[in-house]
Amino acid sequence: MKIRSFIFLGVTILGLFPLFIMVALNWPAVISRLEYAAELETQARSNVGFTHLNARIRCLKKSLIRSATLPSAFAAIHDSKHVESVATILKRWFEDDEQIHGLLLFDANGKEVVGLQRREKEFVQVTSATIHQEHDFFKKSASILENQVFVNLVDQKSDPFRKTGTNKYELLMSTPVFENGIHPIGVLMMRIDMSQFLDNFKDSYWVTSDGSYLRNCNPIGSLAAIDKIAQEECNAFVEFPGLNGVQVDNPVILEAQNKEKIAWMPLVFNEEHQAAMWVGSKVDESALEKWKIRLTINVAMIICVMAALVFFAATWIAARIEYIQKELLLGVDNILTNEKITVFQWKGPEEIKNLAKDLTALSKRYTDTCEARLLAESSLRESEDKFRNLTASALDGIVLMDREGNITYWNEAASTIFGFSSEEALGNPIHSLIVPRREGEESTGDPLQSVDETSGHFSQTVEFVGLNKKGKDVFVELSLSSTSIKGQWHAIWIVRDITERKRSEEESRIQQQHLLHADKMISLGLLVSGVAHEINNPNSIALLNLPILTRSWESVKPILDEFYEENGDFTVGGIEYSTMRQELKRIFVELEESAIRIKQIVVDLKDYARQETSGQMSPVDISEVVKSGVRLTANSIHKATNSFSSRYSPNLPKVIGNRQRLTQVIINLIQNSCEAINKSDLSLTITTRYNVERDGVEISIKDEGVGIEPDYINQVTDPFFTTKRTMGGTGLGLSVSSGIVKEHNGMMVFNSEPGKGTEVVILLPAYHKS
Repeated sequence: MKIRSFIFLGVTILGLFPLFIMVALNWPAVISRLEYAAELETQARSNVGFTHLNARIRCLKKSLIRSATLPSAFAAIHDSKHVESVATILKRWFEDDEQIHGLLLFDANGKEVVGLQRREKEFVQVTSATIHQEHDFFKKSASILENQVFVNLVDQKSDPFRKTGTNKYELLMSTPVFENGIHPIGVLMMRIDMSQFLDNFKDSYWVTSDGSYLRNCNPIGSLAAIDKIAQEECNAFVEFPGLNGVQVDNPVILEAQNKEKIAWMPLVFNEEHQAAMWVGSKVDESALEKWKIRLTINVAMIICVMAALVFFAATWIAARIEYIQKELLLGVDNILTNEKITVFQWKGPEEIKNLAKDLTALSKRYTDTCEARLLAESSLRESEDKFRNLTASALDGIVLMDREGNITYWNEAASTIFGFSSEEALGNPIHSLIVPRREGEESTGDPLQSVDETSGHFSQTVEFVGLNKKGKDVFVELSLSSTSIKGQWHAIWIVRDITERKRSEEESRIQQQHLLHADKMISLGLLVSGVAHEINNPNSIALLNLPILTRSWESVKPILDEFYEENGDFTVGGIEYSTMRQELKRIFVELEESAIRIKQIVVDLKDYARQETSGQMSPVDISEVVKSGVRLTANSIHKATNSFSSRYSPNLPKVIGNRQRLTQVIINLIQNSCEAINKSDLSLTITTRYNVERDGVEISIKDEGVGIEPDYINQVTDPFFTTKRTMGGTGLGLSVSSGIVKEHNGMMVFNSEPGKGTEVVILLPAYHKS
């Protein structure tokens, strides 16, 4: 920086100092006033939202209490004949309110009497046989007073009734049902979808009664991973200590530890209870930001004017100094270039004469130093030659690292291990050879963890994954130590290649995981068989009694028709007879078809889960195998796409195979296709056909999902390879499926284009009866 710049900066700083003092003295008062105004404005908006939310809460509370006093609710608890009646009334009352996700009526023993679940825009009656009497939520609901409600906020994991969807939060409101005002005979529960209930507060913070964020978590600092520290930072009671345990009836403004101000609105369902949750909105400080911008512009203008004035003054002073500067540079250049003594003789003030004497003395000392340096360099070159000869013959890689982390020495063994020549490695960061820790892997240790803070010396042996010139992993054992070279600290890396040893250990680990997975699948098969048996028993009773109900209706219909003609329309189970007469037959048919479908699914599950006792194979109809797989994955297909189609070629020849193992392949491929489809309007097509050229039966499963990257297409059948590790993927599905197809002397081909979809074609040899 020139002397002119120093003069310019010094005078400018001295001139601006009073201005900065004035701004600093007035800044806190103005900021305080603007922040107070912003708080008042935000609090006013929060009061309006608080009033609106409380009105909705009171409406929901009254509707729930009123529903609990219905005579039909008492009757339904005592007699199941009245279930349809109370269900119809509850549908009529609450079906148009989209924020209500479901309604459940329990008797005093916790048995579910009426269960209404929202499907699309309508309520569908779905009743579970599970007894909930021991659930804490049910006990607390039954123990509160009449005309009171008990609330609880749940997600999919914490929902005691397992009805909450993935990534959803629901508010459970319940009230006891009193028939005589003394003891409750049941509990009525309402499920409220929080995304609908708080639709006007999507951009606000949602906090539960224990301080956990449901939406828009804004922790203090960086939230790098979901670990224990991040969970503590994502707790509102940590950021806003004043929010924990506070009893308020109106919105309150609190300041977080990072100085951010939030207006919190409590959601209170019972006056004597604490808030069920909090909704927070940021305090609008836009006026404060505008004032800061205006102040910045004014200060910038003042600085520019002063800078122009000072610049002209500094230029004039600098011109007077340039002459002395040129003479000084010529003398110093002669000292450095020719390494000879230079005598400076300047006239002028005493300070300039003293400077000339000092420079002359410096010239003499520099010349002496140069002579000593030449002798030292000769000795150093001799020492370096000995060091290079010693390290070049070593079998282990020897690398030196300076304090900045750059490579200063690289022997031949290191070139063999990593593939980089000495010219390519020197001067580059040594940590570029270390692979960053992958997800799910634990660090093998910090190489500098044992550094002595006072002396800087350490000694340690660790293992880590290195990266060679071709981009491949190299497992190495590293012995670390430190030394001082030319007064500078250096780390010594002695590297030994242990890739072959690690490969053997990895193969052993993969075989162990295969065994664990096989054992898990056997246990799952036993469990599925038991569940299927339990489902089949009540379904068989339904199939047995449905024809009796149908014949009974046909027998009693003439009598009811005669009564209808004589007395006009009347209600049956809360529905007009004219409507019931037309719809009941259809209802019986749909019930029978549904029960038959349940029976078929149970048969498929039992066949699929049946434990294999041998590897025996027999002729198998591939179309039936595919149909069984489609039935078992019907729920996944329905959730993934609205455009599913299947085409089964008639008169296909059979194949020799194991039905269970082939069904397992179809299920794995369908599930992968469903997971790849990210929009419901994308299609999934399954086709079976005969390949005349190869005399085989083909199965094609084609989806319009995200597709497979070209770099991964040849790795999808490798054991434990998966791109869905965070979603619970194990990387075994396609590997096992590929093995099963090969056992059947078949082949599995993947055709995929990223962004357009994937088609998997399985070809199995056809079986011809001789």
